[in-house]
Amino acid sequence: MIRPVLMLALTAYIAACGAEEPAAAPKPVAAPSNVPPQAAAPAYVGRWAATPDLCADGAWVFQRDGLSTAGEVTCGFEGVAALDDGYEIAATCTAQAPPQAHRLNLSLSADGRTMRVRGGPFDDPPPLSRCP
Repeated sequence: MIRPVLMLALTAYIAACGAEEPAAAPKPVAAPSNVPPQAAAPAYVGRWAATPDLCADGAWVFQRDGLSTAGEVTCGFEGVAALDDGYEIAATCTAQAPPQAHRLNLSLSADGRTMRVRGGPFDDPPPLSRCP
């Protein structure tokens, strides 16, 4: 008597296992529509040098939040204001001395290929050209 009951139970188990439908793949979740797109990088971001041959080893590297020069000057930007022809930047710079607060003014040419840096720990740097 136990044998027919076991056979019946085993048959029911096998039928139940085969009757399940395969699990559906999860549906992709759409990005929320209220997320703003990534803001474009400011025009000053990139590598800049006084001459093309300095692009390899003497470039000034401008990032969204700071700059570093081959002359071991580094600045962290605390505030950036866009102007008609460039940017005014509140920065803290280190140049062979303890960090000091500075104001930088970056003026870009109309085509964006050259930039003039005024203020900060820089005496009178030459115009910089964008490196390739």
